Amino acid sequence: MNTYKLRILQTSDVHGYVYPLSYSTKEFENTGVAQISTLINSLRTESTILIDSGDTIQGSPLTYFQAKENQGTVNPMALVNNYLKYDYVCIGNHEFNYGIEYLESYVNNLDAEILNSNIINTKSNKPIYGNPYKIINIEDGPKIAIIAVTTHYIPNWEQPSHIHNLTFLDAFDTAKKEIEKVKNLENPDFIILNYHGGFERDFDTFKLSTDDTGENQGSKMLKEIDGLDLLLTGHQHRTLAGKLFGTYYTQPALNGQGLGLIDVEFTKTSGKWSYKVNKIEILDTVGLDADQELLDLISDYEEKTQKFLDTAIGKTEKDLIITDQLEARLNKHPLVSFINQVQIEYSGADISSCSLGNSVSGFRKDITVRDVIGTYVFPNTLVVKEVPGNILKIALEKSAEFFELNSGKPIFSPKFNTPKLQLYAYDMYDNINYTIDLRKPIGSRVSNIIFKGNPLDDNKNYSIVMNNYRAAGGGDYLFFKECKTLKDIQLDVIELLINYIYEKKDIKIKDFKNINIIY
Repeated sequence: MNTYKLRILQTSDVHGYVYPLSYSTKEFENTGVAQISTLINSLRTESTILIDSGDTIQGSPLTYFQAKENQGTVNPMALVNNYLKYDYVCIGNHEFNYGIEYLESYVNNLDAEILNSNIINTKSNKPIYGNPYKIINIEDGPKIAIIAVTTHYIPNWEQPSHIHNLTFLDAFDTAKKEIEKVKNLENPDFIILNYHGGFERDFDTFKLSTDDTGENQGSKMLKEIDGLDLLLTGHQHRTLAGKLFGTYYTQPALNGQGLGLIDVEFTKTSGKWSYKVNKIEILDTVGLDADQELLDLISDYEEKTQKFLDTAIGKTEKDLIITDQLEARLNKHPLVSFINQVQIEYSGADISSCSLGNSVSGFRKDITVRDVIGTYVFPNTLVVKEVPGNILKIALEKSAEFFELNSGKPIFSPKFNTPKLQLYAYDMYDNINYTIDLRKPIGSRVSNIIFKGNPLDDNKNYSIVMNNYRAAGGGDYLFFKECKTLKDIQLDVIELLINYIYEKKDIKIKDFKNINIIY
């Protein structure tokens, strides 16, 4: 054999979406692995490798229901992955959201081989699952190496109990070390790095496009790791395919909306294999039918999820639907105050903060579980932090960076739109009053901060309840991480909201107009 054609198919950040529908509206939505399955079936050849780059078992109501109401059964995403016949998978950061035991229940039912080189069990000093890399020896063909790493930023987001006895090694350092080892020991003809992480720099200018915290190191990998042929990425939910610094790269969107396709042709000359990439692109599923056999495979899980979502739990005085994401933030939507109200009642904190997700539904007058899950879309718990007044002022200024003026009108700052949509970056507070003047420079926009009728005291400590992501420094709020933890509430906010509504039945929302935005 003097030629060999390899096809690589990649998914990432599926986040538990299988059916092509919106869980908020029950209407068709171009999303889900069932459509991806149709695409895979049309593309798969005898020399195809199917790879996933992580974040599979968290993110949809289907996976929420499985984690909270249906444990003890095989994880539906394991069934889905086995049906699709994945060859190799990587661990994503959201795989830890429901705890290590839940993750293990998924892993133990997975047919695909897990590759992982930088998440280490501190007791055994070995990767928690699988091997650091895999060598594929094709008979009379080229030798392929696959290495996997995951963003090591996970401890900045995750609950400590979920990652107990785990060490997260630097993804870049580990990848570089493993690639050097594989080159020396195995001398492969093609090296693939499967990385659950994204890119920190603009591809055209190579200037930082996000803060260089180490969360995303894909650009550094492209530039500084010799011998890397293909970098498969995820985490940022972007649609990317190209070549930079001699290395090819992909990132296939989210929620089963895209499939990475890489066609590599190998040629053997004088006993050595060389390659060329004939095709590298991200394919969408627009116009494709869902794989009915796959839908049928998990139909029982889906039916139970839908029944759970339609469970009525309470009432409010009127529909509180969120139709305009900008307006919901400029004039704090009543549901923000409701979430803060619940957080304060459960925690006893002085002040509460919360944000809205990228896409939220709001509550109808007759509130169902579907409304709650469609409105609070994060897998978060709550933490109460002791925060000095001067640090609270810094936090408010950071949130105020979210807007900028365009011809005198407020818009979302491009910083929170590119490269990844981050509408959840804007925190809104209750139990304090404050003014944000968008005409002023970033860092000096917030004024008139009042707590219980008195100006904020820079030297006084305030108890603030926030989600565990923010409390751990997520979103570059690292100053919160350094503040003393007063209380850690180990119950999902979604559950707190559902329980609160179920207990109260008739919900009265205190619609506090406490944020004055000037422009």
